[in-house]
Amino acid sequence: MACSTAALCASGAPGRPPPGVIRVCQLHQSPGCRRRPMIRTHARYSFGFAVATAIMLLVGLSILLATRQIRADNRWITHSREVIEHLARVRAELLEGIAAQRSYLLTGDRSFRVQHDNVRPAIRQDLATLTALTMDAPQAASIRELAALIELRLDTTSEVIRLYESNGLPAVQERLRSADLRTLMARIEQLQLQIQNEQQTLLLQRIAVSRRNTGVVLALATLGIPLSLSIVWAIYALLRREVRQRKAAQARADTLNHELAQSVARLEQAGNDLADLGHYVSLLLGCQDLGEALDVTRYTLLKLLPGAAGAVYLLSPSQDHAELAIGWGQAPAEARGLMMPSDCWALRRAQPHFVDNLHGETACQHFEPPPHDAHIASACLPLSAQAVSLGVLVLFADGPGPIPRIEIAAAVAEQLSLALGNLRLQEKLRLQSIRDALSGLYNRRYLEESLPRELARCQRREKPLALLMLDLDHFKVFNDTHGHTGGDTLIAAFGRLLLAHCRPEDIACRYGGEEFTLILPEVDEDTALQRAEEIRTAAMRMTITFDNRSLAGTSLSIGLAMYPHHAHDSAGLERLADAALYQAKRNGRNRIEVAATV
Repeated sequence: MACSTAALCASGAPGRPPPGVIRVCQLHQSPGCRRRPMIRTHARYSFGFAVATAIMLLVGLSILLATRQIRADNRWITHSREVIEHLARVRAELLEGIAAQRSYLLTGDRSFRVQHDNVRPAIRQDLATLTALTMDAPQAASIRELAALIELRLDTTSEVIRLYESNGLPAVQERLRSADLRTLMARIEQLQLQIQNEQQTLLLQRIAVSRRNTGVVLALATLGIPLSLSIVWAIYALLRREVRQRKAAQARADTLNHELAQSVARLEQAGNDLADLGHYVSLLLGCQDLGEALDVTRYTLLKLLPGAAGAVYLLSPSQDHAELAIGWGQAPAEARGLMMPSDCWALRRAQPHFVDNLHGETACQHFEPPPHDAHIASACLPLSAQAVSLGVLVLFADGPGPIPRIEIAAAVAEQLSLALGNLRLQEKLRLQSIRDALSGLYNRRYLEESLPRELARCQRREKPLALLMLDLDHFKVFNDTHGHTGGDTLIAAFGRLLLAHCRPEDIACRYGGEEFTLILPEVDEDTALQRAEEIRTAAMRMTITFDNRSLAGTSLSIGLAMYPHHAHDSAGLERLADAALYQAKRNGRNRIEVAATV
């Protein structure tokens, strides 16, 4: 058995003998028989080691090369994203600068001018970064052109601001309507879009290359032998680090994109608000009286702040109280119709006053205390023009506050203050142009405007109209006796008396000197005579205090002309009433004469 087994072993017959046979063979084989299997095993181990070493070297080298390529790809991907990010930032900053310029043009607020001036350094820094990033790229020429165009556009905005500050808004409007501005902005947008599209294309290509290289690395790692597990794990760790970096970069890019979207949304909202404010200002400029201005303000604030209710209080000429002029919305807190200036912190301090909850200690006293479970925010914005307090704009909203977008309401309050000041000034000038300062009555100019109008109205309604011409008897004697100051006192006292005997629709005027007129619409001749007699009697009973003395009243001579009985036009009525007045003078004064029928 031993010999046959040895022969089998020596013969090199194929197949693996049973374990017992191997042991016998090992015991009985010769030294030559033992060396040949060891040589073959060593050769296989050497070959396997060489193969394993070669595979490890190949896998390691391949993974190393692929990893370096992935790093390069990631750097290029990051580079493309930085270019896109800076492009977007330049565009947002340019729009912010233009928006600040327009805000300054519309409101004249110097803070918008400062905001505009601060934009240019930021844009230059971002353009410098873009130029450095694309120095050797095909887009370098386009970036330089874009930088030049943006610099030109910023120069244009600065030029427009200087033009506004020197020549006013009409010159700016003419400049903004020029076609070169639209062409310049269109070229900037086109160039930005072109560069962004090119960078997006490069970014997609680089991402695709990076993904292919990553696939190669994963394939090599999957096909590696157990002996290269340590290398595979090292490469895997490297890949995980790269993936984390890419995810972090992507997260940063997503955050920047989100912030950019928010900035664009804010810019769009600001643009819409500026448009609404511009429309509001244009409407205010067209308002002819206080009621129109308040109605426009109510409409504008309902649109801009739909969740807030409000009211406008206007101070009396004596500045001792403020009355509710207009209100809107469903007010969550009840405001008083009349308040004292001391009740409002905004009027006291001449500064806006905001309260997050009316249950707080700094709530104004012109609010009725709300229920304990109600949380209401309020804002009081003072209205003033030329250092004169005009009133306060009050806003309410569900709290606790602050009231959203309160800065828009502040801009509205500023424009409303200017409008109220202008309207009051216009009304003052208008009254000065139609009022006689001494008597407090309308002047002759207003008589010439009003008499034809009242005649036309009575003609349409087929009603009569009476015109009284009144003259103070012996006024020259009174003036010579008591001086011009005494005469002025008499005229002022008679003006007050005449107003006291007027209906709301009557028009009392000082015709000139000691002569007065009174228009009595829709009054027949008998009533007009009765009214004239009442005025004549009251003038006789009037007492005048002058120089610490009480002086008796004066007598009146009055002429009366009627439409349509005496005349059909204003000139005829004036002429006939004046003739009747002089007839009363000739007949002894202190009497009433009716015009003769023509």
